[in-house]
Amino acid sequence: MSEKEVIVSMKDICKSFPGVKALDHVQFELRSGEVMALLGENGAGKSTTIRLLMGALRPDSGRCTVLGADSAAPEFLSLKEDIGVVLDEARFPETLNARELEQVLALTYTNWESDTFRRYMDRFQLPEKKLFKDFSRGMKMKLAIAAALSHRARLLILDEATAGLDPIVRD
Repeated sequence: MSEKEVIVSMKDICKSFPGVKALDHVQFELRSGEVMALLGENGAGKSTTIRLLMGALRPDSGRCTVLGADSAAPEFLSLKEDIGVVLDEARFPETLNARELEQVLALTYTNWESDTFRRYMDRFQLPEKKLFKDFSRGMKMKLAIAAALSHRARLLILDEATAGLDPIVRD
């Protein structure tokens, strides 16, 4: 059996904010096909870890690689297309409806799959013409999940993606 590709690696990561040590020598690897959950209390560093993985923060020390590139390196920007992300709060332009958002996303991702997006829209019973600002929290999360799953991402990062969803949809 061949060894699976390492898609996420954090080696000896430390990150502090004024007066707070958020991460202290964190180390882990995630290989292709694996699922990992970060569990912990509020303030344990889960969201900080995700922000480091996405290149939104730089570690104070250590090395973070995602899909083979250092998340702090300029070449990492080109790999972000291969990552599907759903954060604890969906953030899309509030004046767009789902159909208009789909048009924007189709221009954003070279691997965008309109048919897949529309299937998720149907599955999640999301209205195409309702403005994003008028969506409930659960509807916003469903839309974010549909978007994250519609561009052939090699890595899916979810930060409380089921927050606001009813139990049936969570399943």
